[in-house]
Amino acid sequence: MCNRKRPLQLIVDGLPEHKKAVVKDYVASTNGKLTLHFLPGYAPDLYPDELVWSHVKRTGVARNPLRQGEKLGPKVHEQLAQVQQNPGLVRSLFRHPSVAYISDL
Repeated sequence: MCNRKRPLQLIVDGLPEHKKAVVKDYVASTNGKLTLHFLPGYAPDLYPDELVWSHVKRTGVARNPLRQGEKLGPKVHEQLAQVQQNPGLVRSLFRHPSVAYISDL
């Protein structure tokens, strides 16, 4: 934040840690350079990460069940890394109508 020229608008969920005094104090210390916008308490359709999980479930383990001896955790991490390495896919998720409020990508 110290080298930012323009204000930053950060959209966060209702996690209690996001509302703690230390966070409020930090945001106040930025003198308007940082503003937090809170999403409703339960609105999974508004969270881009839910679109990522949906994609992983539709294209990953659900389509290719684990083989004997495979573990779910490493398989999911591998699939998330594949999403991360695909900028076109990530952009498409942010263009989804339910999360279009986030960006003008």
